[in-house]
Amino acid sequence: MNLNLRFLMRKHHNKLYYGKYRYKTEFRMPGSLMFYPTTDEHLTMIKKEYPNAPDMNHLADFIMKNRKLLKFRFQDRRAIFYTDYDKSLELIDNFWDFWSASETVDPKFKKLDKNTVGCLRLPHGKYKYQVYLKKEAQNIMSDIEINTLKNFIESNKDNCLVTKRDVVGFLHSNFPYFSGGYFYVTEEKFLTPIYMLAQNAIEKVIKFRKVKNGSNKKTTR
Repeated sequence: MNLNLRFLMRKHHNKLYYGKYRYKTEFRMPGSLMFYPTTDEHLTMIKKEYPNAPDMNHLADFIMKNRKLLKFRFQDRRAIFYTDYDKSLELIDNFWDFWSASETVDPKFKKLDKNTVGCLRLPHGKYKYQVYLKKEAQNIMSDIEINTLKNFIESNKDNCLVTKRDVVGFLHSNFPYFSGGYFYVTEEKFLTPIYMLAQNAIEKVIKFRKVKNGSNKKTTR
């Protein structure tokens, strides 16, 4: 197998939080670790079990009301939210006593469409595109088409990179089922033959836009 493979545990490119939000707001909140799991059912149970903890109840209500407008996580007694500008201000206003820090990625990233991700460093240093294959790709493409796509990627190993084990199995017909996955491409010119080979099996293509000399801006209390 000659595929240029690298199996990585995490992404190395710096981009918008969750590919969407520019603002990260942190709070020091005792008891926040009790919010796992963060389902509405569990948060409702917390409200019932701790009726005399107004701050915890307020946080539970805020999460349930705004769940679709933010991402969040709890870590080391910190509650961390990823939002747009207005929601970050609303969080600080609601939980002022616990607010500890805010951070925003470079404002040059704000005018991006849904399939473009701003980054300070391209994935693996040089790849501008991420091609996602559908879960049902193995049923959409014939064995000949899959093999041709594999040969194209292998013959362009300096410009195509596979990092997902499932995609390797898909290309070599090693796995009975394909759960979806992606691979990277350096330049737009390589997308044309890929579209010709796998157009109906492609779910989406993400473009990474690099911003030079960008920097995060951080405010601490």
